[in-house]
Amino acid sequence: MAEMLKRKDFLEGEVLDLREEIALVSPTDTPLTTLLLGRGATVPANDITVSWRERKLNETRGTLKVEGSEAGDPIKSNRSTLSNISQIIEKVTQVSGTAQALNPKGIGKSFEAEITDRLIETKRDLEWYFLNGTKAIGSDTVPRQMNGLVNLVNSENVVDGTEGLTETLMLDAMQNMWDHGSQGEYFTFVNANIKRLINELLKTTGNIRINTSQGLNQVMGITVQKIESDFGTLNLVLDRHMDAKTMLILDLDQVQIAELRGTFFEMLPKGGDYLKGHILNESTIKLLNSYSGSKIISITK
Repeated sequence: MAEMLKRKDFLEGEVLDLREEIALVSPTDTPLTTLLLGRGATVPANDITVSWRERKLNETRGTLKVEGSEAGDPIKSNRSTLSNISQIIEKVTQVSGTAQALNPKGIGKSFEAEITDRLIETKRDLEWYFLNGTKAIGSDTVPRQMNGLVNLVNSENVVDGTEGLTETLMLDAMQNMWDHGSQGEYFTFVNANIKRLINELLKTTGNIRINTSQGLNQVMGITVQKIESDFGTLNLVLDRHMDAKTMLILDLDQVQIAELRGTFFEMLPKGGDYLKGHILNESTIKLLNSYSGSKIISITK
């Protein structure tokens, strides 16, 4: 965990950049956000609505030429415009002068401890919206909300898992990405129930490699961390914030966080015997190519 923020660091009205701190807090509870921040996959957002051009190579064949012929007609990449909405997350904390002076055992200065908790909660909420958010333009009374990655995946890359999760369905989802140019290493985000289904599925099919690099005296049990296929390597990530019925597969090289205002803390003016401040973040998520993700939905068995 990052070093606790100290009261002496704050002045009234001062703004402290917490982008480095948020990358360090609660790494295992927020694996997607931690992976993206660790990769440096953050870019500035220049507006509330963040737009980008999706690149797709021209599929026209026919560039063969007759010897001595003139230059042919130009071709261009096919591009469509994608967009997402920047949303605001705020976490306010307030501690009375008495509570701050008490310096409770095991907590220390209450205000600093509360700020650290609010920072962890901000990252937790970002994780949920990055995965599951539903796009909302917002109004004077309704907050803006981003589309999560689950809702940025192209509709052609959606696999129905109603009849039950199988190895074939996982390969279908990966092939959907491969058919559109993705290849190499992917990450899949699942909640606990789907992770257990995957463990049981691969255990019963017997399609397992035993790791004996550390000897045979290992803890018993079956846990699947990686799936090798003709279409790429799939790293399994257990994420408590992922929808319980959806398996999301991503090429993380095609995912970026766009920040209009990176995470920061600001002391608010005193109006009495208390300390008050808030943590703010205004950002969205980008899937640069909608075919660089795939999902299996409606998984219950």
